[in-house]
Amino acid sequence: LSKTGFNRVIVEKPFGHDTESAKQLSKDLGAIFTEDYLYRIDHYLGKEMVQNMITLRFGNSFLEPIWNRDNVSSVVISFKEDIGTMGRGGYFDGYGIIRDIMQNHLMQVLSVIAMEPPVRVAGENYSDYARDEKVKL
Repeated sequence: LSKTGFNRVIVEKPFGHDTESAKQLSKDLGAIFTEDYLYRIDHYLGKEMVQNMITLRFGNSFLEPIWNRDNVSSVVISFKEDIGTMGRGGYFDGYGIIRDIMQNHLMQVLSVIAMEPPVRVAGENYSDYARDEKVKL
């Protein structure tokens, strides 16, 4: 690891192919790196619209007070992909499009929409606070 700058190991999903293999990967990585150095990401969460949801929710003083269970009776999350698998057929054969989209993408979008406001949404370690609120769901 570098003595200067910022070090991080980025692991993109799929993180294992089942619960046991994901636990083993976490154990193996944990033997080498502390959690501060690990960053697990789903490529879908890097999309601009998904990233903008946190800003939309918590960066707008007129929306934040009313975007809660007292004022929102239902939420509909739709997914539409008309571009096909575009060469990703082998991935979907092994992991399944339902697992990829439902378990990973749409549940992450739901967690951003439904989570309580994090302690902070900018500054040092802000992503830890957002993650903690998602986990509480």
